[in-house]
Amino acid sequence: MKIELSWSLKSTPEQVYEDAIDTDYQDDKCRAAGALEFSSRVEPTAEGHKVVVQRLMPSGSVPELVKKVVGNKVDVTETIDWGPAQADGSRTGQLDVAMKGQPITMKGITYIRPEGGGTRVGVEADLKAKIPVVGGKIEKLGSPEIIKAIEAEERTAHEWDDRRQAGG
Repeated sequence: MKIELSWSLKSTPEQVYEDAIDTDYQDDKCRAAGALEFSSRVEPTAEGHKVVVQRLMPSGSVPELVKKVVGNKVDVTETIDWGPAQADGSRTGQLDVAMKGQPITMKGITYIRPEGGGTRVGVEADLKAKIPVVGGKIEKLGSPEIIKAIEAEERTAHEWDDRRQAGG
């Protein structure tokens, strides 16, 4: 199942990237998403940074069919391998979200692109449940919780953006 979300910020692409590779930002987005436990780390790479965020999430208000597969808590590891900055400041990160012990993954890209005087940030990914017969249904029923987590990141990005614009 395709998941695509994006939002605009007032900060420059360089500033948005600085936030994306800040462990405090990653921790804030985990809190905003309602993570029960979380940890984040950022490692420099030859072209950018690798951001790894592990979080234990409640399975939320998913239907019983999904809860039978994932249980009441989901151990999620999100990895973003950011590539180099382009001449205009844009960056693309390879996104890989794995749910420990579950046949459910999400892979795609996240991006930071200049837009007007600010930046557009987005996620374009495929959510896959590799479960015979019911995989597609699990994807459809589970996707609202994935979207809520991405929307929590959007809220965090706006909070950080607003603080920067206010000079804090």
